[in-house]
Amino acid sequence: MTKPTRLSDSRPLRVIPVEQADRLFQSVALATVTINKTKAAYEKRIAELKAKCEEELAGQVALLAEAESMLKDYIIANPERFVKPRQRITEYGKYGLRTVSNVEITNAEDVKNACIAQGIDAVIYIEKLDKKALEKALLDGAAIPGCELRQGEIASYTVAKALMEE
Repeated sequence: MTKPTRLSDSRPLRVIPVEQADRLFQSVALATVTINKTKAAYEKRIAELKAKCEEELAGQVALLAEAESMLKDYIIANPERFVKPRQRITEYGKYGLRTVSNVEITNAEDVKNACIAQGIDAVIYIEKLDKKALEKALLDGAAIPGCELRQGEIASYTVAKALMEE
């Protein structure tokens, strides 16, 4: 079954016959089906185009991977050629050596404790309110300033799954 779609619950009340409401829902359902089918057709075409692109470019991708590997091997085999400047600049771009760093954390708890003990400002605390816990507390009668529980009804509709799969 598809997920219900919420409609506005603040609309003014309109009294119409049930048959008219059924026709209105029919138009909503058919429009939903048309939109979803059109989107699905385009998604299928996109997937087909991506597959065709991958197939057409497979040879070039393989050549690129081989050329990248050879260039990397050349740079690593000749580090003395990339001391100053570190990058060789050409009309096509640049290549060479770059200094990089990466912090690998093997034990997060030890790192947190060490940072706190040494006064290193590297631990981030995120505070977040748990709305489910707040709802339960309010339903149980708790008075929480700045928070109120709103309950009511909303209008919704669900298009039949069978109609969506036609």
